[in-house]
Amino acid sequence: MELTANETVAATLQVLRDPAGIPSHPVVFQVLMVFTWVFHMLFVNITLGSALLSLYAFQHRQNRHWNQLSQGMTKAAKVSVSMLIVLGVAPLLFTQVIYDPQWYSSNVLSAAWAIGFIFTLILGYSSWFVFYFKNHDGVKNSAIWWGIFGLAMFVLDGFIMHVLSYQALLPEQWLSWYSADGQADMSGTGLHAYQPGRFLFFMAMSITVLGAFLSAYAHYYKVREDKEHHYLTFVNRLGRKFTFAGLLMQSVTFVWWLFDLPEHLQALQSPLSWGILLFMAVFAAIIKGKQSREMPASYFSLAMAFGLIALIGIFREALRIHYMLPFDYDITDYKVMEDIPSTALFFMTLIGVGGLVGGFFLTAIYKAGRTQGMYQASKQVSQLGSAAVGIMIGWIAVFFLTGIWVWLHNV
Repeated sequence: MELTANETVAATLQVLRDPAGIPSHPVVFQVLMVFTWVFHMLFVNITLGSALLSLYAFQHRQNRHWNQLSQGMTKAAKVSVSMLIVLGVAPLLFTQVIYDPQWYSSNVLSAAWAIGFIFTLILGYSSWFVFYFKNHDGVKNSAIWWGIFGLAMFVLDGFIMHVLSYQALLPEQWLSWYSADGQADMSGTGLHAYQPGRFLFFMAMSITVLGAFLSAYAHYYKVREDKEHHYLTFVNRLGRKFTFAGLLMQSVTFVWWLFDLPEHLQALQSPLSWGILLFMAVFAAIIKGKQSREMPASYFSLAMAFGLIALIGIFREALRIHYMLPFDYDITDYKVMEDIPSTALFFMTLIGVGGLVGGFFLTAIYKAGRTQGMYQASKQVSQLGSAAVGIMIGWIAVFFLTGIWVWLHNV
């Protein structure tokens, strides 16, 4: 019996799965994928938003508040790029575990861009570093071109990731992209599909997150004597304006994204879609109320922005599931080769090393940044540091002992 087009694609996707299977239940990787993507996306948005604002503020640096903000946001973007790179590894790896046919196929179809992503990211980061070192009092106006080029590379990298992710959702079109006009295209130079509404939604989210970040920035530095009250008030007001404007832009682009989806997804009727729109509406109303009452800076907006990103992460994964339904691709039927030791070691590392060591670094950095001059760690922070060193020694010991045990067990 001849297979239909969807059945052929479904069979191909099953063949492209890793025959070795995966070491734990697929849902474990799915949850971790969404969880880690949220943190990665937070810093992507902070990077794009703070980079854009630093360039704008640089053009208005005759005003001392704008000058100080330009230098502060340039540094924030520099640090955030490092964080988004580090935090972007985990969701990418988890995606490759359960959606390997889709991800690898999309990357092969646009291989030149997938490889070029690394080089453009290096160029962008390097250019931004130059702008960071040049952005000081008395610098020439021409220095801004380093920043503009760096931001342009960051946006290009975001677009490349958008295309690679979107192409992975359209397996029924892979063959036509690869062999258009009957000729095999192995150059990998094509960008075959994109969704303007979806891409612009994430760009708009950078404005929302930037505003939330500015409010948190003003609250964070309010205990520092070297940070003027008028400057922090200026930053906080600016943050609320950006947050409100970003939410409006997100609402419009989100609806655009929904109308761009295939009919069978019925995303407009999804409770999650309406929940996201309601969340943005409530968020915007709260920000508008704070503007009218001149509320002090806080971490509230940043927490709300984080919650919004989490909802988008869940929505994004729900869409991917439904995109794959016509091809009978279900992650829960992925072959599982249970590996309890490696799974246990992973979660011990995540909770122990990530929680304790990461907690120590975050605590020390947070407290040091709020201290003017030399920071002297408190007794609690010192104890936390000692515990972090201890857990690292224990983790290294467990790592090697587990390896030795497995080796001896299989000799």
